Amino acid sequence: MGFAVLTSPELKIKNILYNDTSFSGLEEGRILASIVQDKDRSKILDFSQNIKNGKGEFGYEIHIPIDGKIELYNFSGIKENENTFLILASRLKEDILNQYDHFMKMNNQHVNKIRSLLKNQITTDNDTVLSGESAELYNEISQVNNELMNVQRELTKTNKELDRQKERYYATLRSIGEGVIALGENKEVTFINESALNILNLDQDLKGTFLSDHNIKVLNQNEDEILEELINEVCHKPQIIKKEDIKLVSNNTKTPIDLTISSIQLKNERLIGLVIVISDITQKKEQEKKLKKLAATDRLTDIMNRRMGTTYLEKQIERVKREGIDLTVCFIDVNDLKEVNDNYGHKEGDKLLKSVAQILTDNIRNIDAAARFGGDEFLIIFNDCKLEEAEDIWDRIEQAIDNWNQNTEKSYKISLSKGFAQKTKEDNLSLDELINKADERMYKDKVEYHNQK
Repeated sequence: MGFAVLTSPELKIKNILYNDTSFSGLEEGRILASIVQDKDRSKILDFSQNIKNGKGEFGYEIHIPIDGKIELYNFSGIKENENTFLILASRLKEDILNQYDHFMKMNNQHVNKIRSLLKNQITTDNDTVLSGESAELYNEISQVNNELMNVQRELTKTNKELDRQKERYYATLRSIGEGVIALGENKEVTFINESALNILNLDQDLKGTFLSDHNIKVLNQNEDEILEELINEVCHKPQIIKKEDIKLVSNNTKTPIDLTISSIQLKNERLIGLVIVISDITQKKEQEKKLKKLAATDRLTDIMNRRMGTTYLEKQIERVKREGIDLTVCFIDVNDLKEVNDNYGHKEGDKLLKSVAQILTDNIRNIDAAARFGGDEFLIIFNDCKLEEAEDIWDRIEQAIDNWNQNTEKSYKISLSKGFAQKTKEDNLSLDELINKADERMYKDKVEYHNQK
């Protein structure tokens, strides 16, 4: 978008040659300097003074308030005569490339007209050019016209190269495996590649629509919808946000994904859109599941062993540092396992441990994990969970134990001692320190159990 005007040397608008902007304040008789931002008024006055001195000016960056926003325009101008300036303003540098016809029309309509008038005044009957002040002026204007022609040739060359680069970029985005969605300033979809449509399980192009029109959701590990919140966060403060191992819900299909949302900014830090990159991690999740099963399972209880539990906890601690989520662990000891082994045999003791593992896994959330740390010790890892929330989950576990004890035909009861510890982004607790903290609290609980017993 842009406009072209003829003004007086004082920048009073004499004629609006064209205007395809939404700016209603561009009127004949108005001083051009009055429509620009206050801080740029001295700049546009320098711009006009240079034109007045006979110098063609190109690419002056001037800010104009339009509809409550500050928009950046590139000003170019030449002097037609002592009383008239020709001034061209384009919304962005890219828009200059889209206004060749306007630009050269102004050149042909006005600059060449002046050249012809001057030439008629300073040539003889046999078309010999005379010397003097008029001839010098004619030569100066011819030089300006030639400069404009050179500018057009350079811009045409640049535009072709930009088109080639643009096509290469789009070809790359269309062919990569990750889903890529670009949003404009108003959050409208401006680009979406085939991979994104496949991940979204959609067969129509979303360009020109909003993601919310298609009931597309992103859920965190607590099943809360977070897509709109993340988009608004990036719009409010340009940044890069990454979320791992979350769920995409689209067209009645849930897909595990990694998500990155990045801002698109111009050099003046103005936000012009967002890029959303979606990675389908379905195969990764399935492979992880197989690997965990093969190499990380306690053979007796069929839950994670100590080594895998420790490795898994290390990864969750890294997530705490990276994403700022909360993490709570619960260290558990099975009470009276030795008595069960001594009185009923080790096979019965193994059955007790398997029953405990089953109760734990049946009553924690899908995003949580349980591991047997050896002997009669277990560890529950509550992901994205504060200590108070973990205690609520433990209430379910205790209720399940009560139900088991009331309905069992065994001669013994299940009893567990437990201790909680929470890890946050702000503390410096290591893995060992976190487990030891939970272990110490478990020990206190076990002492109380024996005292009551």
